[in-house]
Amino acid sequence: MARWVVLVQAGYGDEYTLDEVEHIEDTLERARARLYEIACTHLPRSRLRQQSRQVYRIGDGDAYYATIEGKMSTHRVLYRLAELVWSVDPEPKPWQ
Repeated sequence: MARWVVLVQAGYGDEYTLDEVEHIEDTLERARARLYEIACTHLPRSRLRQQSRQVYRIGDGDAYYATIEGKMSTHRVLYRLAELVWSVDPEPKPWQ
């Protein structure tokens, strides 16, 4: 089985972050489906009160761009799917 990570790049003002949101050990199709779910539901800030959201697919579905309108601000978020292709760890630890 392939190993995937969902990355979220979010920004507010001059501050940007890149975080790992979820690890997935499954097929590409299921990882893409989970990425889509996260792009449609994930909140980049814990206290964000979402008013509306627009989600745009980039390419074949390995990335999504979302604009999230909050009560006081707008957040622009990039969701990406990355596959583990190399590791020096002889036995990768199970993700939790």
